[in-house]
Amino acid sequence: MTTGTDGKGDPRRDGAPERVRLKSGERVDDLERNGYRIIQNPEKFCFGMDAVLLTGFARARGSDRLLDLGTGTGIIPLLMEAKYHCAHLTGLEIQADSADMAARSVELNGLSDRIDIVTGDIKEADRLFPAASFDCIT
Repeated sequence: MTTGTDGKGDPRRDGAPERVRLKSGERVDDLERNGYRIIQNPEKFCFGMDAVLLTGFARARGSDRLLDLGTGTGIIPLLMEAKYHCAHLTGLEIQADSADMAARSVELNGLSDRIDIVTGDIKEADRLFPAASFDCIT
């Protein structure tokens, strides 16, 4: 994964559409897959190799609806969409700041019609989503 900079070591902010804003400390990283990028904040959390490995082991079909529990900044829905082009993907995240970053990354990549980010608790997933509404859960 690579990060663009403005030549002064600061994250490049001119590559993101104007409607996607970066907050203090955030940067845009290139996922090097389908041209997708992700917003991250190294002071809070950046995805690691475990997320990349999980998407290597998880299997989905183009017709599948995927749910990612504890999606963080949305890395797994982004990578799974890039790899499998699932019918629809949903990320569930309890931390509002992370869910916001994930939602803005989805918007940054023009995937708002394919990926939803929901702020909520895993313990309440049965109340947030109808039964049997997903084919793949990560």
